[in-house]
Amino acid sequence: MSIRKRLLLLVIGVWLPAAAGFGLLTWYTHAEQVAGTRRQVEEYGLRLATAMERELDRRVVLAQALAASAEARSGDFARLHEEARSATAGTASWALLVDPAGQILNTKAPYPGPRVPRIKPLPLTDSGPQVRFVGHAPVAMMPAITVFVPVPGMVPQRYNVGVAFSPAALQQTLESHPGPFQALAVVVDDEQVIMARSRDPEKWFGVSASPRFKQRIVEGGTGFAESTTLDGVRSMTYLSPRNAYGWSVIVSVPMQLLDAAAQQASAKAVGAAALLLAFGLLLALSGTRKIGRTVEALQGAAGDLAHHRVPPRLLTGVSEVDRVAAALHEAGTRAQEANATLERRVREAVAHAQEAQAQLLQSQKLELVGRLTAGVAHDFNNLLQTIVTAHHLLLRRVTDGPERRTLDGAVRAVAKARDLVKQLMTFGRVQLLEPSAVSIPDLVLKSQELTRTAVGEAIVLSTALEPALPAVHVDAVQFEMALLNLVFNARDAMPAGGHITIAAQEALAAETAHLGAGRFVRLEVADTGTGMTDAVQARAFEPYFTTKPVGAGSGIGLAQVHAFAKQSGGDIVLSSQLGVGTRIRLYLPVAATPADAPAVPAPAAPAAPLAGVRILMVEDDKLVSGMVASALEEEGCVVRHCPTADEALQVLQKGHDFDILFTDVVMPGRMNGVDLARWCAAERPGIAIVVSTGYAENLQEFSATVLRKPYEPGALFAALEEACKRCALMA
Repeated sequence: MSIRKRLLLLVIGVWLPAAAGFGLLTWYTHAEQVAGTRRQVEEYGLRLATAMERELDRRVVLAQALAASAEARSGDFARLHEEARSATAGTASWALLVDPAGQILNTKAPYPGPRVPRIKPLPLTDSGPQVRFVGHAPVAMMPAITVFVPVPGMVPQRYNVGVAFSPAALQQTLESHPGPFQALAVVVDDEQVIMARSRDPEKWFGVSASPRFKQRIVEGGTGFAESTTLDGVRSMTYLSPRNAYGWSVIVSVPMQLLDAAAQQASAKAVGAAALLLAFGLLLALSGTRKIGRTVEALQGAAGDLAHHRVPPRLLTGVSEVDRVAAALHEAGTRAQEANATLERRVREAVAHAQEAQAQLLQSQKLELVGRLTAGVAHDFNNLLQTIVTAHHLLLRRVTDGPERRTLDGAVRAVAKARDLVKQLMTFGRVQLLEPSAVSIPDLVLKSQELTRTAVGEAIVLSTALEPALPAVHVDAVQFEMALLNLVFNARDAMPAGGHITIAAQEALAAETAHLGAGRFVRLEVADTGTGMTDAVQARAFEPYFTTKPVGAGSGIGLAQVHAFAKQSGGDIVLSSQLGVGTRIRLYLPVAATPADAPAVPAPAAPAAPLAGVRILMVEDDKLVSGMVASALEEEGCVVRHCPTADEALQVLQKGHDFDILFTDVVMPGRMNGVDLARWCAAERPGIAIVVSTGYAENLQEFSATVLRKPYEPGALFAALEEACKRCALMA
């Protein structure tokens, strides 16, 4: 609507104020009368609720005085009976003492008397007073309201002292407080049962309040609401707040009286119509002021937009102003949405950056641990190599007796240490795996005796392997070690016994989509143990992290399993819940050939004797070089030792002749063993090359026999013979 039309309507509105003023004044007068009526009804309801609470307080004070007496605490019930009779004399009340089984004494009857059982079992109160209504008291033979209080200082509470009185006392109190406007007053207890009523009390005493009011009281609702009383009168009803004992007061005023008040207000409004006519003359002036406020509101909306706030939609009634305000609102909304989108994208970018940084830190930490582990394993390999070779030399001299058995035990210990080093180098990613087709059922059956003995009798170990399960392409030794680690971890999580399940089946494509194309087998080890917290799950695969006590775990078991799964081209998934158990799933690639496919045997070649073979040995570890050189010399080899590749290069460049270059990889100096082997392959092609290493280097770029540390002397001799044969064939 235009401004001109609005002004025209304002002028016309000067002549038509009476009708609007009539209705407004009528409504206002009626509202004032209703508000006044409500105030009086509310004041009456609160006053009546206070009077009822005072009646209950009197009995509570009396009961508390009796409960605090020495006779109540000491159990002198005869004296308590006399004291209670004296205290309740002339009060229209009587006292009683109860325990969970029934009444012990009652001043309505002599003491001692027959024990009166309780009508229904009710717990004793041990904190504050409680009020209970009984429709037919067993001793008084009449309806009774009783307040119960605990005996102070008695733990546990064995007795309650009660003071009972007739509901007629409440009815008298109600009748002594008449209400306004022919109001109906009702008193209900904490179970919404009528205890007193100003109209027809005999008819409605002991009856439950209407369901609507019961629901309001239970839900804590108070104040006014329109309702219909139990005797069918439509009323405006006030519900008081519940007092300390859970009792409420309901005051109802018939709607007929309120309607009559509305009619009176209408009559008064007619008389004031003339005054409203004068008010209409001021309406035009009010309209012009409204237009001014509308313009100010439009200016405020423009200011909101300038300060990057969304202006509100103005409904002024002026169409031109409203259209401009709507355009400002839409512009502000689009600007705010654009800002919100920009902020969301910034938050997402920050979150992605933080996640990438966390992953980078984790990978750097694992890489650092792997490097540390690789260095320790390399040095340990050299020590093991020395021990293995020393055992070989001793075994050749000791053939029987206790010394032989001692050496055999030492050899077995070295074998276990070698497996441990291999496990360390696996999660350090310096151990070169030797994958082959492995049958999971065969592997589980092979390790069954060990796993069943290790888990003990309190743990049930069961398997669920899919029939015709395809073989997996993994390192058999590392696979067996990973399976044992998972079973032993499950065992340690069930100190009181439980159930371990080993299950395997071919994985679904959706499970391994992130691993690329190909088929995978899912191997699952589940237990019913203590489970892990979220914090423990987040660190479960970290090397050397363990929750076991000192001496009970090294923290490398799950790290080895994690490294084995990743290096095998698969994945590992852990899920755990406290008090339920843990489930670990390994996804391993399916082998191209079955596990039982026979290997093609290599053509047999006559063994080349090592006697007289000239060997250039390059090894920086003095213990290893001393022991290995002794073993080679016992086989008849001619050995020259160089501690570094730089020194060995100088020996070769001087023209010394050798049949075999036997070199380590990692050593001090400008050159390492691989550099020396590469130079020898190019400059001295007639020399066979044997490289010993504990790392996972790829040495296929030149013809060399690779020997993994720690090696047995027999494996060393075989490698040297193989290198000689290869060099002879190439020549």
